[in-house]
Amino acid sequence: MTSIEIQRYQREIVEISNYNLSYVYARTQIEVLRLQKAISVALLEGGGTNAVTLRWAIVKGRVSSIPTSYGPIDVPEATSARNNLDETLVAIEPLIASLQTPGNGVEALKRLDRAVEEFTRLTALVNVRQSNLSQHEQDTLSATMTRLSATIMLFCGIGLTLLVVVFRQKQRLRLAAVTDVLTGLPNRAALETWGTASGKSVTAALAVIDVDRFKQVNDQLGHAKGDDLLRRLADVLRDKTDEDARAARLGGDEFVVIFKGADAWKKAQSRCEAISGAFRKACEDTDFAGATLSIGISVGEIGTSEDIEALMSQADGAMYDAKREGRSSSVARSDRFDRPRQLACG
Repeated sequence: MTSIEIQRYQREIVEISNYNLSYVYARTQIEVLRLQKAISVALLEGGGTNAVTLRWAIVKGRVSSIPTSYGPIDVPEATSARNNLDETLVAIEPLIASLQTPGNGVEALKRLDRAVEEFTRLTALVNVRQSNLSQHEQDTLSATMTRLSATIMLFCGIGLTLLVVVFRQKQRLRLAAVTDVLTGLPNRAALETWGTASGKSVTAALAVIDVDRFKQVNDQLGHAKGDDLLRRLADVLRDKTDEDARAARLGGDEFVVIFKGADAWKKAQSRCEAISGAFRKACEDTDFAGATLSIGISVGEIGTSEDIEALMSQADGAMYDAKREGRSSSVARSDRFDRPRQLACG
């Protein structure tokens, strides 16, 4: 419970510090001063009132956005200041529309003087109030942390519990480091751990999967739709892989699947065809219906992450071969084959 209190105080301190109410009020004061300057210039130079009208509109537009509180900071005095400023602007509107009439400009300036003074006081008030509140929260936080320290010394068991929590958190962080945030699949960093534990080579087939015309989806439908498309593909990969096949997201719209075992090539061929078909079905009745995949497959021996990178480079080249041959297809490439071999996956 004490830890929860500390986190709450920390959040409140950050919230109080991140928002500068005094700047908001000072900014309004500056805009009022600029309006006064525009009126003075119009009076002295005898020009038109366009600049004055523009400055009046700017101040008028800020009135409704003047805050009276932010989080735990309450400034009820701002309500009065805001209302008074609004009334002042309404009152001087006909005056600035006829500045050529003697006395109108002077009267407008006097009324605005009161608004400037009011926001000057408001700026100083909120600055003190924000500082006092922040100091109070910091003092409370310090006292709470002192109480927590005493509790930890009295109950060593809490320390052991915290160690367990930290250990689990590290495990979660390690998992997060090798997990793609968007799709939940392993990311490229996870490939470094996909070699065999003993380093002994095994037969494997590696497929690089790329979404055709993915850029058009982002450009025409937006990145949110593009993200949805990638998540649908990730769901298909999860459904079509098991303990003998592992899928990961390389980045962008590229994914990889590794199949191991003596029959890795056959599994890769059949699974990739199934993935392509399931992906098309998953996109039915969506804005990107008809989306297809290009898949490059490479077969070889892997024992380390370097072996995986080598196979991935070959499969990547095969995938681009598939794109050049019309997309919606896959190409197999391996040192066991003299030349690329086209597979129907469209």
